[in-house]
Amino acid sequence: MNPRYVPYVPSLHEDMILRGRRIMADQMEFLLAGVPRNSRLREA
Repeated sequence: MNPRYVPYVPSLHEDMILRGRRIMADQMEFLLAGVPRNSRLREA
């Protein structure tokens, strides 16, 4: 059985998004601006 994704270390902004429980809309816009274009978070 093959994994769906290759394990990786998230960037600082990805880590904040994944850990953040209460991120306001303007904060999310700022964090998404720092997420790499090939990030899985952009696909969601």
